[in-house]
Amino acid sequence: MNTYPTASQANGVARTLSKSSACTIVAYRTDDHSFVTARPADVVHGLVVGIYRNGYQVRYPERKASA
Repeated sequence: MNTYPTASQANGVARTLSKSSACTIVAYRTDDHSFVTARPADVVHGLVVGIYRNGYQVRYPERKASA
């Protein structure tokens, strides 16, 4: 999991990682308004802002993840 100051940076990294590592990457906003990229097995504490698989964004319903 890595932290970024903007959503566009987190989404760009998530897109690139999903393409190069051939896995799904999630980008989410934390309560302190930073943005994090994570694998689906990682615990998400915030609002998901992007899900990427094979370099493409996956459609998803917006909702706050529960811990």
